[in-house]
Amino acid sequence: MIGEPTDLERVPPYTQVLGKEDAGRYMRHHLKIATEPEDWIPAYLLIPKDLPEGPNPAMIVLHQTVSQGKDEPAGIEGSDDMDFAAELVERGFICLVPDVIGFGERTPEGAPPYTGAHDFYKRHPNWSFFGKMIWDFQQCVNFLETLPEVDPRRIGSIGHSHGAYGTIMCSIFEPRISAAVASCGFNTLRTDPDPNRWSRLTALLPRLEFYVQDIKSAPFDWHEVIACMAPRPYFNWATLEDQVFPNTDNLASIYEEMKEVYSLYGARDDFQGRLVPGKHRFPEEGREQAYAFLQQHLPKRPNLDAYRIELPSSQEEWETHSDQVKQLILRDIGSVDPPITPAEVKEISREAKEGYEQVRLEYEIDGGVTVAAYLLVPDNLEGEHPGIIAFHQTTEEGKNEPAGLAGRESLHFGTELVRRGYVVLIPDSITAGERIDPPGAFHTAAHYRRHSNTSAMGKMIQDGRVAISVLQSFDFVDGDRIGTIGHSLGAEESLFVAAFDDRVKAAVASCGYAPLAVEKKPDRWARDHWFSYIPKWRIDLRAGRKPAWDFDAAMSLIAPRGYFNFQTSEDQIFEEGKAADAMTLSLMDIWSFLGAPENLRSRLDPGEHDINEDAREEVYEWMDKILLP
Repeated sequence: MIGEPTDLERVPPYTQVLGKEDAGRYMRHHLKIATEPEDWIPAYLLIPKDLPEGPNPAMIVLHQTVSQGKDEPAGIEGSDDMDFAAELVERGFICLVPDVIGFGERTPEGAPPYTGAHDFYKRHPNWSFFGKMIWDFQQCVNFLETLPEVDPRRIGSIGHSHGAYGTIMCSIFEPRISAAVASCGFNTLRTDPDPNRWSRLTALLPRLEFYVQDIKSAPFDWHEVIACMAPRPYFNWATLEDQVFPNTDNLASIYEEMKEVYSLYGARDDFQGRLVPGKHRFPEEGREQAYAFLQQHLPKRPNLDAYRIELPSSQEEWETHSDQVKQLILRDIGSVDPPITPAEVKEISREAKEGYEQVRLEYEIDGGVTVAAYLLVPDNLEGEHPGIIAFHQTTEEGKNEPAGLAGRESLHFGTELVRRGYVVLIPDSITAGERIDPPGAFHTAAHYRRHSNTSAMGKMIQDGRVAISVLQSFDFVDGDRIGTIGHSLGAEESLFVAAFDDRVKAAVASCGYAPLAVEKKPDRWARDHWFSYIPKWRIDLRAGRKPAWDFDAAMSLIAPRGYFNFQTSEDQIFEEGKAADAMTLSLMDIWSFLGAPENLRSRLDPGEHDINEDAREEVYEWMDKILLP
């Protein structure tokens, strides 16, 4: 419906600076950005004078339906309720305020809004004003990305009325927008008493005219458009007496539908909707909520390369950096609740094996979900023994493989470790073993219905931390000597549980990942089907960039505790996995700085997606040095 500029090439914008003005706490630059032959986007660029060091968040601020266009949100002319850019720049945001087509400097002086529509459609008969707005908006993003002061991962958009639906439509077609705010920008087409506003009155979407006489037959509605924003953070402000977009009573139920869409990504709370009494305006109360939302969702990011360039000067500095890294990861994986010890751990059965006992356990976790697990206990048990959580790989058998009851012998970690004197707990992970939901093993849809703000990765961390508490609850386990081990899916669990729980003193990851910097299939981590580890990574992947952090960020949180990475050079699952060896060893300076270089180990062997006997023996001997007396 919006059409597309098939005859144009997308090129980096050419910019002309027309002047600048000191506006007190910030500078206001007047410029224009090339968008297509013989067409420019006039804009203001507002930059705080006390701009913090490093890349900063930026906002594209779109004006409402006023002839002065960008002058209103820039605080030059118009309502004080509309000077978003002037308020945001005071809060540390770099703001770009463009004139959209048909407004401000893009029309003759004194001309009404949308002037020039006729000439536009003569030039572009297969396009639309909305399509043109999106194209121009993309050139604005291109321009911001050329500024060294701007963090390209923290570019957002905000607008009221015309600026609101402009923000919505432009943001869904520009995946580099990381957060959006819209005020009083729509009602549903099916409750709109005047749906021809979109086609005949404004020239925004002429093809909608085909449906105006029977608007219920329109192929989309506004809330469905907004759903395309998910899982990117989105804040919507609407009023009940809006005289421009009336009949907004149904937005309360639509907000709930939107939250359900966001829940599919484990990001329910990243959609925030407000429906309040009032007219067509964005009052201070609403703006303050929106600004707080933006500051929450476009926060400063830690410099992940800092420890490679220059080691921290103190333990305190490193801990501060680690806390920032942890928060960065949590923003993607979702909330991770503190570990609990289940009220009851039931013994279901006990069976004698060669050198140990196999105890089948069950315990409840959040929401009354029962986890089945095996506890392997060495014979001739005396005193306290170190404990291991053994995580299974992506296998329907779940816990049975590490327990030696199914699968490959090379992955029978539990039976090998218990014979070395460890107490081993082997739980079923989500979607496997006795925790399979319809439609089958490793489908995470049911998980996201139950846990609307936590990714599958976050849930695995949470469950792994509960497993540690269960293991520590036995009086024959030394709670200060806990390790984790896993292969493939289990490797990822072992790594991330150790990163977020310092009760883990030694963690082993076998064939669990390839560095995202070289990974050719990074979308495996954010699938829209089957097992979706971290759906929020789709924000970056859709924008054509790698996620904001890589696996070494999680590794660094383990230092100076023990971490052993094993990888094979011909891994058919993680084809670039051999690069994980170099990634691991690149962190050695951190372990050395913290006084424990011997606690970081990496091994790269020939072979496919497996761990050979010689490598397992080295892993076990390394664990013995850390965990055994």
